[in-house]
Amino acid sequence: MNIYLDYPVVPLPRHGYGKPPHAKIQQLMENERGTYKKYLEETMKHVEALAAISLDEPQSEKEPFYRNNWLPLLDGVAIYTFLAKHKPARYVEVGSGNSTKFARKAIRDLNLSTKITSIDPYPRAEIDCLCDEVIRQTLETVPVEYFQQLEPGDILFIDSSHRSFTNSDVTVAFLEVLPMLKPGVIIQVHDIFLPYDYPHEYMQLFYSEQYLLASYLLGGSKLKLLLPTFYVAEDRELFSMLDQLYLKLGAQSTNPICEGCSCWLEVQSD
Repeated sequence: MNIYLDYPVVPLPRHGYGKPPHAKIQQLMENERGTYKKYLEETMKHVEALAAISLDEPQSEKEPFYRNNWLPLLDGVAIYTFLAKHKPARYVEVGSGNSTKFARKAIRDLNLSTKITSIDPYPRAEIDCLCDEVIRQTLETVPVEYFQQLEPGDILFIDSSHRSFTNSDVTVAFLEVLPMLKPGVIIQVHDIFLPYDYPHEYMQLFYSEQYLLASYLLGGSKLKLLLPTFYVAEDRELFSMLDQLYLKLGAQSTNPICEGCSCWLEVQSD
């Protein structure tokens, strides 16, 4: 596929990485600081189980691990935390791999009845055996009505192409799926670096998803911030709440770019 542009694009981060963060998004995130602390406190209730997860790739392909190319440590920890706290009936992933392994481990450890659905034409790992339902399609080919079955407390985990084009998965997710979700449904969007821009390492990827999410937040959408892990990792006070976990793991950092880039939100009523 060729993309023809009328004018050249110069991809450079506009916010963060030596520049100020986006001021209004920074304030929106700061306003929910108390919420983040509650989720981090929930995380530390499970510190022993989380510290038992391998840093490096284990022998079993079914088990999660922290040093992988796709899911930074805080993001795997957050999956475990949200399943532990909310005990969803359904956990629906758009984009699967190591995230699926963290979800299945939480379900197994905590004896949850949560059902996992994977929507992904090409998952990043062999995870079919970990799922209760497998849909090997792209999001834009799945009837949007499918997502109406999600109930309060259920989780929609989005880690797709990260690019908004005509009829792309990201465009369909933000314009059609998210507006129809019921209040109380929990959403995770991955590779979100707000209130910073995408990092230098991402510039040639031409991701655009977080700009749609930022527009949602700035426009006063009905999405409540629950836990933006990049923001947490950049905040000394919040990140220090996880010191015991890192100490038990014997790790200072597990990812060269960031310790987390998941943005967890909850749909609110109008």
